[in-house]
Amino acid sequence: MTAEAQARKARKEAKMQARRAQLALSRQDHGGPLAWRGWFDGSAHPNPGRLGIGALLLGPSGERIEVSEAAGYGSSSDAEYAALTALLQAALGVRPPPVQLLLYGDSQVVINDVLGTTPVGAKGLEVQRATVVALLEQFTDVSLRWLPRHRNGEADRLSQLAIDRGSHPSGLTPAVTG
Repeated sequence: MTAEAQARKARKEAKMQARRAQLALSRQDHGGPLAWRGWFDGSAHPNPGRLGIGALLLGPSGERIEVSEAAGYGSSSDAEYAALTALLQAALGVRPPPVQLLLYGDSQVVINDVLGTTPVGAKGLEVQRATVVALLEQFTDVSLRWLPRHRNGEADRLSQLAIDRGSHPSGLTPAVTG
């Protein structure tokens, strides 16, 4: 490897470490009055199998955006990543953009993979991780937290609903209220 290539690799790693540190710090934040909160969940029936994704995004003024869609075929980790991606895309569509975004999911594999809290990233999920990291970088104040499955009921319901509806993806459900 040339010196130039090594330098590029070192800069890239330093940038990733800085991003991970920023995300780790924001995990400790409990959100302010302008915070948007989002929950995501993905399901595979069986595992691997048909994928359903669900996400709920709530705004500080009572806005509500739901995502419930079929997402093809894959593993439960593929479904979780697809749900997080859909949630981030929904948040990017909010106008004005969220000042603060607090995200919750019950997949320790995905949360740890995105935050880089494990020494080696989850194998086979590199493309999904890169997509999510690129989306996260578009927000100024975002945190990603794990929560137990029993506290992620609405996102789970939306992911199960997507699978129950069959193979017809519904896309974003424009249930914005408030």
